[in-house]
Amino acid sequence: MIECSNVFKRYRNGTNALYDINIKIEQGEFVYIIGPTGSGKSTLIKLLDGEETPTKGSVKVVGIDVGKLHGRQIPIYRRNIGVVFQDYRLLPAKTVFENISYALEVINMKKPQIRTRTKEVLNVVGLSEKGSVFPHELSGGQQQRVAIARAIANRPKVLIADEPTGNLDPGKSDEIMDLLEKINETYGTTILMVTHDLTLVNKHRKRTVVLEHGHIVADLAEGGYVRHDQ
Repeated sequence: MIECSNVFKRYRNGTNALYDINIKIEQGEFVYIIGPTGSGKSTLIKLLDGEETPTKGSVKVVGIDVGKLHGRQIPIYRRNIGVVFQDYRLLPAKTVFENISYALEVINMKKPQIRTRTKEVLNVVGLSEKGSVFPHELSGGQQQRVAIARAIANRPKVLIADEPTGNLDPGKSDEIMDLLEKINETYGTTILMVTHDLTLVNKHRKRTVVLEHGHIVADLAEGGYVRHDQ
């Protein structure tokens, strides 16, 4: 599903972000990516979604060599991936329903299908009654649920969650984790979650890849405990 082979990334300004990254994630896995600021987590995500290309090595997602895609191919490739961000990135002038349906409009889904699918994902994230409200009327946890609904609306094979609980208190963080686990288990969606929250990682144990200074320094099996000095 995701395979990085001997991946190096050096930016034009001379910064080396990743060194010889080798990682394979199978379909349906739920994997944490952790590490301190500057460890290469953001660069890895940018390689996976086609925003950046590797300096050396290959990045394959759903069988596609992402680094070899041309500009016009990238938006089509990205239909395989849903991305959830820490800051939600909802459209403030659109309702919850419109925020989700917009993601389906841009891939030219027919209107009746858009309406049906939007209702489905609102139900999945527990916000069936919130379709007509605007993002500012929701709590942080609810806004993140909308962002997740939007990310899974077109049934992506891979969901990348970039610090999805970063702005939430522990209770709401647990709720978001429960929702991501539900999506993973119900739909078989491969989930890659970047996080700094080691308490969450140790509570909801999954396979955990640890990055440090651009290197993978640990790849812990599901159930492994992550020390706070890692």
